[in-house]
Amino acid sequence: MQIERIFFPLETLGYGKRIGIWTIGCPHACFNCSNPELWDENKSKDLPLSYIYQMLRAIKDPIDGVTISGGEPFKQVEELSEIIRFIVTNITDDILVYSGYTLKQLKNWESPHVEYILSNIAALVDGKYVEEKNDNSPLKGSSNQEIHILNKKYRGRYEKLLMGNRQAQTVAVQDNVLAFGIPLKNTKKTLHQQLPNYGIHMGE
Repeated sequence: MQIERIFFPLETLGYGKRIGIWTIGCPHACFNCSNPELWDENKSKDLPLSYIYQMLRAIKDPIDGVTISGGEPFKQVEELSEIIRFIVTNITDDILVYSGYTLKQLKNWESPHVEYILSNIAALVDGKYVEEKNDNSPLKGSSNQEIHILNKKYRGRYEKLLMGNRQAQTVAVQDNVLAFGIPLKNTKKTLHQQLPNYGIHMGE
C-alpha cells in the first residue's frame, strides 16, 4: 500500500492521542488542498501490508484512535480494508477516515471492501474540499463536507469534538516542519507570503 507517513501521537484530527496514516494517490485535485504532494502515485513508497502492521505494532503507548487521510484512502480500497481489519482486531475500533467521495458515492460502488470499511470505522468525513466554503468547522475542511458517525459507541466522543475548535500541531522532522490539522481559509497563501521574511520557504 502506498503510504506517505505514519505518525504518533496525532492530537488534532480526532479524539485523544491517535495514530495518523496518510495514503498516497488522489483523483480529486481540490483547489488549495492541504496535501497536494499526495495526489500522484509513488511506487517507491509502496509498502507491504505486513511491514505497515509491524510499524503499527511498534507503537507501545496508549492509543485512543486512528485517523486515516491522504491522498484519497479509498483509491487503495482493498488495502484500506485490510489495514482497517488489522486495526480493529489489534488496536482500536475508533477509526476516523477522510474521503473526497461522499458516503452515497462510496455505497454506490457496491464493493465488499467499502461495505466492510463503513461497517467497521467509527466515523467518515466525506466530500471534496471547497476553499470558498472553509468555515473553520472542527474536523472538516469545508461546510459541504459531512461527518458521519457510523459507530454509535463513539457518538458522544465525536459530537463533543464537533463543539470545539480546530487545532494545529507542528512537528520538526530533520530539516522539515510538518503541520497536522485542518488549515484555515487562505492559510497556504498567507504562509507563502510571510515565511520568506524569516528565511523559510514552503514546499508545494
